[in-house]
Amino acid sequence: IYIYWQVLKGDMMLTLSNERIDSSKQVSTVRSLICYVAEKPASDSTQYEENASYLNSGFPHQHDAVIRNCNYAANSNIFYIGCNTDDFMTFCLEIQRSTGKITLSHAGPNSLYNHTSISYTFGKTELDLSQLEYVHVSAGTHTVPLRNLMICFDKQPDLHPTSDKQFKIDSSPIVVGDQDSPLISCPDNVNCLLQLSANESTHNSKYSHPCRFSELCRNHEPYLTHEPHQVFNCQYDDKCDKLIDPIHRASYRHTDWPDFLIPCRFRQECRDKSDKHCIKYSHGEQVIKNTRLAGIQHNQSLVKKDQRTPCKWGPGCRDRGNREHCEKYSHSGNVLTPDNRANSSARGFQGPPITHTRRT
Repeated sequence: IYIYWQVLKGDMMLTLSNERIDSSKQVSTVRSLICYVAEKPASDSTQYEENASYLNSGFPHQHDAVIRNCNYAANSNIFYIGCNTDDFMTFCLEIQRSTGKITLSHAGPNSLYNHTSISYTFGKTELDLSQLEYVHVSAGTHTVPLRNLMICFDKQPDLHPTSDKQFKIDSSPIVVGDQDSPLISCPDNVNCLLQLSANESTHNSKYSHPCRFSELCRNHEPYLTHEPHQVFNCQYDDKCDKLIDPIHRASYRHTDWPDFLIPCRFRQECRDKSDKHCIKYSHGEQVIKNTRLAGIQHNQSLVKKDQRTPCKWGPGCRDRGNREHCEKYSHSGNVLTPDNRANSSARGFQGPPITHTRRT
């Protein structure tokens, strides 16, 4: 038999007897099984002090003498350590009639933090558990809130949460960054709808997809790839009026905006043509194919004889992300670096890099 109940603050007694106990009588002559749950310890005390919770056979009116003389069958003074005593506490009294064993323990969340149990086996001559038919609840000097008293013939698994006793901390080094992944590139790449669907765990465990933020991503997911997206910065940046164009977004970088959009589940059949929708969602545009083609055309144009004027800042030019500037000026060679650009321009001449010596 399992008896469950919830009580606030404690200081209550659960009494089981073979006769009905008359609460109007100050002294009961019915020998009973007594289960006492002590009052919760004071939280404002500098030293932890807990009264005894106990199991015993006898008479309820003997409680004060039992506590004073420590005359109980089994007890515990650490029954509340680690528990949340500011809310209702759940207890379980297990009665094994065949063996005479009684066990008082925590149930519910507190059982994860305090594994203390109070247990005692009574002999038949001392207390015959098979004769116990009545349950009586009483409190000490204060009113004690009590709820959800249940008497069950089976243990209630929901009230006995378990923890992994075999758990061990993995001391192996954590792998950070992109590693060679056995995942296969999804043929739908950024347009894949399955990567965001309810069945994503199955699909994403087999296929990888380009991350919308490419190498600028700050939160790497294992099913996403973060290859460098080598494109020019848009000259209009976040003021660009083509932010709703997935091809343009993938062809040029815009500050704080992802390179690729989220695929809309309706694709070409989507009826929402608003800028608010289109700035976030793509509709089946082949952005990967178009950006790769643009890259090939760009590389082919570099192979031809460059007719552009060499930029005086060379590879260190700060306007290399400006498309109009790059169409007019080339940036090959090692003319000036960003480190000495400010120094040379301040002096009004173009010369070799200035060497700075650290003072020791």
